[in-house]
Amino acid sequence: MPLRFTKRVLDHLKHSKYEPSTIDAIARDMRIDDDELEQFRQAVHLLAKDEVVALGKDKLVRLPSFSEEVTGVLRLKPRGFGFVRTDHPFREGDLFIPPGGARDAISGDRVRARVVHSGGRRGERVSGRILEVLERGRDQFVGVLTRKGSEWFMKPDGNMLRDPVLIRDPHAKNAKPGDKIVVELVHYPEDDYVAEGVITKVLGIGGKPDVETQAVIVAHGLRTEFPDSAMDEARDASRNFDQDVEAAKRDREDLTDTFIFTIDPPDAKDFDDAISLEYDESQSEWTLGVHIADVSSFVAQGGALDEEARERANSTYLPRLVLPMLPETLSNGVCSLQEQVDRMTKSAFITFDNEGNVRSQRFASTVIRSRKRLTYIEAQALIDGDSDEAEKNARTKPEYSEELIETLRRCDKLAKILQKRRMKDGMIVLALPEVELVFDDDGHVVDAVPEDDVYTHKIIEMFMVEANEAVARLFSGFNVPVLRRIHPDPVHGDIEELQMYARSAKWKLPDEPTRKDLQALLEVTRHTPASRAVHFAVLRTLSKATYSPALIGHFALASEHYLHFTSPIRRYPDLTAHRALQALLEKTDNGTSMPPTGKSKQFARRLMNDDRVLDEGELIVLGTHCSDSEVESEGAERELRAFLVMQFLREKHLGDDFTGVITGISGAGVFVSIEKFLVEGLIKTADLPQSGKRPDRWRVDQSSGRLVAERSGAAIGIGDIVTVQVTNVDLPSRQLDLLMTELPANAMDHGTRDTGDSGKSSTSGQQKDRRQQRGSARGSSKGKRGTKGRSRK
Repeated sequence: MPLRFTKRVLDHLKHSKYEPSTIDAIARDMRIDDDELEQFRQAVHLLAKDEVVALGKDKLVRLPSFSEEVTGVLRLKPRGFGFVRTDHPFREGDLFIPPGGARDAISGDRVRARVVHSGGRRGERVSGRILEVLERGRDQFVGVLTRKGSEWFMKPDGNMLRDPVLIRDPHAKNAKPGDKIVVELVHYPEDDYVAEGVITKVLGIGGKPDVETQAVIVAHGLRTEFPDSAMDEARDASRNFDQDVEAAKRDREDLTDTFIFTIDPPDAKDFDDAISLEYDESQSEWTLGVHIADVSSFVAQGGALDEEARERANSTYLPRLVLPMLPETLSNGVCSLQEQVDRMTKSAFITFDNEGNVRSQRFASTVIRSRKRLTYIEAQALIDGDSDEAEKNARTKPEYSEELIETLRRCDKLAKILQKRRMKDGMIVLALPEVELVFDDDGHVVDAVPEDDVYTHKIIEMFMVEANEAVARLFSGFNVPVLRRIHPDPVHGDIEELQMYARSAKWKLPDEPTRKDLQALLEVTRHTPASRAVHFAVLRTLSKATYSPALIGHFALASEHYLHFTSPIRRYPDLTAHRALQALLEKTDNGTSMPPTGKSKQFARRLMNDDRVLDEGELIVLGTHCSDSEVESEGAERELRAFLVMQFLREKHLGDDFTGVITGISGAGVFVSIEKFLVEGLIKTADLPQSGKRPDRWRVDQSSGRLVAERSGAAIGIGDIVTVQVTNVDLPSRQLDLLMTELPANAMDHGTRDTGDSGKSSTSGQQKDRRQQRGSARGSSKGKRGTKGRSRK
């Protein structure tokens, strides 16, 4: 079964909107090209043969029904019930576990469950009972130590554990009430028995930023210290660098006389990419050079340092703290492409015509010497001709040659050409706002400011995308497996929710939207209040990008072949690409003698026999690990940002009003993002504005996607600007409760059915204990980052 079809078919079939269809109908929904249709049919038949899907006598394709037992990961809800996300999808979806059916299993555990069928007036119901825990998802938990009478408990952070954990001997670690502690469970919660644990570590007083940072690190299983053996390897590599780089010049292409420079955030220390650009007027050709730190020369495959980097899989960027994938002696030292020093690199040279089309590409192991280290704002100011602004944002001596300024302006022009070509190809560009947190000396949030959006970010993004794509094309040409960055097309059934969001923005989206349709929706809402909500809705419609050797392109980038190559200092998948490229370059005289077309299969076999080129099975396992590690790191950053922002709101702004934008509507209520901090909270449906003193009933108008009050006729929808009040903050669960104090200006445009105060909400009788269902301060999605956040001087 081709990997590129397996996941897409299963995702399509398990969607709640899927109706049993023929193979060809599924192919049409998934937009399988005609020249791949026969291969797609064979692939589905193979899935049916392996009983992964069911192909009935009616020739309709379905997922199989539940077997007597299933295995999967349990997720429990606050009210005691939960669901098992099964290892393989079934037509009934996730297995429902009623209250009391989980035994001693908790959220995140991998379990084996018995499927129970029961009848009733409403037909057969399917539920499950946990039989055993196959693997614990986590054995250590973090929370605050509390005392209730003579007993001690830990109130856990987050939602993995729903109830407090009994602590028998809090004095063993000299813990005090209010301390943030790490607990290992010795008895898991079951029926009426609470969980029991022992304190393994006292982190400090709960609420302090440094303590909360350590708590998040522990909760997400992030690694902080490098083993001595890994540090020894890193130090040896650094000590031997000077002689290694001189020797390397004999075997590498010497680019130390080529004009090369870097553009990075102001607080960056690990400069892993540099660029060069030349333009041949006689040929109307651009030659872009992307030069990436040759980390594979310092990290021996299979060594202690490599094993640690593989386990970490990526650097983690937390507010005010970076947990690097590699020791800083490498990442901030000999691997960093610092100004005016020789560094070993892997270089991709890509030649474009004036329309941005690739004419040729080549690769080489090189030695470079960066002429200038620029920040994003500094580089943009030089392009704009504002030398004073450039000097204010410089991190090195502000000396700017004519060659530098001319090259920067050429980069600006080429990036816009490449962006135009990609937009024409269907690239999806989301306008999602970002904020940078401002901290005091103790690490507390004191403010938030918008991140800069200068075009130099896009210049580097466009150039790095081209280099990543070029390396992926190279290996695809030889049919050699590599670890790709895949982003499948959207699942067909997800479009219905997006259509509702589009209607709320007064835009009609077809039932089967094309890339152009999505682009049009994004563009028409880009500079409107609905922008953030609609663009987030598109993001939710898109699949999550992951790592896999599957021959699946990158939908959002409109790229047929894509991998990660440009950040080996902070991403392990990039390091695997470098090793595979090194194997290829060694067999082609540093890229100068590529095999002729007729001998490409023989060359591919030689390449795949090299230990540095991993086989498909190894890549599948590695891809899953790297994808999971990325999710964990992003979750840690998101959780810590949410805590720090919500702590600030609780301590400084409880009861204060803020401007927000409605980002979602559900049965739980209305989700609003506070614009200043990009933190999301919930207004419960029962707490929505009333029609005077009379209770009002709000319902979703399916035709418009807006929430309408039946008495007053007021209507609110995604993208509306509202005024909200912060009413409650639950820090352990990261939940933010809001109250709408003022309806949007257009609320009554829908028409009225009753008179009363439609502009101001009534607070009488509203619940005091409001809990947010989802909400977090959004983290940065930029590819190159520093330590996130700035300190107020």
